[in-house]
Amino acid sequence: MAKVKVYISCHKPSKVQNTEVFKPIQLGCALNDFRLDNMLHDDEGENISNLNHMYCELTAQYWTWKNEENDYYGFCHYRRYFNFSETEYGEDPYGNIIESYITDKSLKKYGIADKEVLKLVSNYDVIITERKDISLMPEKYESIYDHYARATLLHKKDMDTLIEIIEEKYPEYAKYAHEHLEGHVTSFCNMYILRKDIFFCYCEWMFSVLEEFCKRTDMKYYSTEALRTPGHLSERLFGIFYLKLLHDNPLLRVKELQCVLFEHTDDETKIDFKGNENVVPIVFAANRHFAPMFATCFKSLLEHISSEYFYEVFLLHNDLQKEEMHKLQEMVQGYENCSLSFYNVGPLIVDYNLSANAHITVETYYRFLIQEVLPRYKKVLYLDADIIIQADVADLYCTDVKGYMLAAVRDVDFLGQINGADKETQKYVSSEFHMRNPYNYFQAGVILFNEEEMRKAHSLDEWLKLASHPYKYNDQDVLNLSCEGRVKYLDMSWNLITDCDHYRIKNVVVHAPDAVQKEYFAARKAPKIIHYAGFMKPWYRPSEDFGNLFWEYARRTPFYEELIFRMAEGITYWQIYELKKDLKLKKMFKHGFEGLKLELSAKNRLFSWMLRK
Repeated sequence: MAKVKVYISCHKPSKVQNTEVFKPIQLGCALNDFRLDNMLHDDEGENISNLNHMYCELTAQYWTWKNEENDYYGFCHYRRYFNFSETEYGEDPYGNIIESYITDKSLKKYGIADKEVLKLVSNYDVIITERKDISLMPEKYESIYDHYARATLLHKKDMDTLIEIIEEKYPEYAKYAHEHLEGHVTSFCNMYILRKDIFFCYCEWMFSVLEEFCKRTDMKYYSTEALRTPGHLSERLFGIFYLKLLHDNPLLRVKELQCVLFEHTDDETKIDFKGNENVVPIVFAANRHFAPMFATCFKSLLEHISSEYFYEVFLLHNDLQKEEMHKLQEMVQGYENCSLSFYNVGPLIVDYNLSANAHITVETYYRFLIQEVLPRYKKVLYLDADIIIQADVADLYCTDVKGYMLAAVRDVDFLGQINGADKETQKYVSSEFHMRNPYNYFQAGVILFNEEEMRKAHSLDEWLKLASHPYKYNDQDVLNLSCEGRVKYLDMSWNLITDCDHYRIKNVVVHAPDAVQKEYFAARKAPKIIHYAGFMKPWYRPSEDFGNLFWEYARRTPFYEELIFRMAEGITYWQIYELKKDLKLKKMFKHGFEGLKLELSAKNRLFSWMLRK
């Protein structure tokens, strides 16, 4: 069987396919002060690793040319792979299949596996990305030359230099150079799988052309992107080489494959466990928009931790950027008994239909992922991020949940609804939501999970499939149905839901059973965790119930100015809300400013219109 290798160019930690056929290789090792594990490195043996800032992924191709012995040489990128499957998929305007994450399912979907590659290669001499007509792209390029000339950070004169070099030193390629550059069909990305003799021939020619180009071109004052010109030119050189190759070898066996572009490839699934004894594992979930609110919550947690425990805090997310993570990490500095780790859960949930609405985000389902993300723990404390902590959560974590699936607080709002405050919820409980005793319904924003029992009850796949059902209160309903009869009820001070919009107490809580009402009002006197559950939040309106506590902690976070800026943008909405109690407007705005997604100018026009009415 032919020896086939497909090298995956990497420049940072990424989730990549790593098998007998697929071999990740780190680029620019000679220029970096770090080395990625479990992959090849382009600075070993004969190499041009020090030219990576100019040659890009070509340093991997040079290294394999000089140091590897194969029958076929292939090249992909850490986020771009061939679609090796027999299925054709829809593409974006630039000819890419867009896929979110590299998962076992997506790898199988696109046949990115040794067996599929070996089977395909046995029938072809050359495999390339599909040749695309760039005149059909949104920019409607007139030619390959025009495509390069219109690149804002590159220089048209460099393409002219390339043509001069080919005409002077490689005249046998000149005809194909003009044919390719004056045409409007090409393949991109320096992705191909070539038979050894073809690959060696291409490298010999392509690197000699680029070497001559670098001799003739003064790039001293080029921008960072312009310095990558040799890499950009190589994509055009392959198109030229390909046309000549076809002309000289009419019986050549060629296959074109679609290109799959994975949007999220950072490997954020490795958690660094730091604690050993007396560990309190705490899980939060938040998206990028919610980072300032989580920071405020996290600050309140930090100011109440005890020296007797080590607090391992995990933030589950799928879109946090390095800037937000860096700011949040800085908050832990000075706390020797607390750590903060981030885990991107996108690959775990991408295949499930997890519904959300204007004030319940998809992050609410992340609590189901704990059993998969933190397999070493038997017990985990889950906390919503819209809370303020006024006590040491280690006291809560030490609650004995042996024999229970979880510990939580009864939901005074839900019990008030089913006891007369909301006819729709009463109907929902009687016709769709079949708890044996709905008066045992708990609020899911603060939960101490017995993960051993949760794993016994359902696999992660089963939990997420249950969560895909369109319940009224999403995953909270799923947990109440699945855990009924195996819940340990906590004192309500551990999850005191606020008087949302100054409405909840007078209109909902008053309907709750007497014992629950008394517990709620007792908890308000000395709450340990304040939960801003509902659409109205103190970062929208500071006068919200217990809003002063939120802002006390917010002032001591690196996100304070961001919160102030957001609230200032939202003032128009609240002016309208207070000015007009019109039913139609209340329906429009009932889910809060976060769900409106209106531009500031549009909001101001709407406010002006309302004032005239």
